[in-house]
Amino acid sequence: MATTSELLDRFVVLFNENRLQEWEQDYAPDAYFEEIGTGRRMTPAENVQNARAWQRAFPDARGMITSKVIEGNKGSAEIVWRGTHQGVFFGQPGTGHAVTVRAMIVIESNGSKIKRASHYLDVAGMMAQLGGV
Repeated sequence: MATTSELLDRFVVLFNENRLQEWEQDYAPDAYFEEIGTGRRMTPAENVQNARAWQRAFPDARGMITSKVIEGNKGSAEIVWRGTHQGVFFGQPGTGHAVTVRAMIVIESNGSKIKRASHYLDVAGMMAQLGGV
């Protein structure tokens, strides 16, 4: 049974290690995932497909948690994502630009699985680094 802190760690580690099927298993059956900054709300399965699209666009992408706050079954983590834009991203072909994107993930668990996750991404900052803003 994973704790809220462990679920936050797994969010980043499983993405970094391309273990997205395990990632999906960390979500409760009725869970949802919000990607704030792109305006998307997804089921866990849809979020796995979304993560795969990010990995195609940024194949060397890696995240690092820089701080966490846990309060019971709720938790948040600041994440710094780094990667090189090598594939199509929102219709924009790869630029070869390296990006550093700050983010925050907020989760609510049922004691062992994620019920709700909201991933706040600095999309404007990322697009500026890609030359799109």
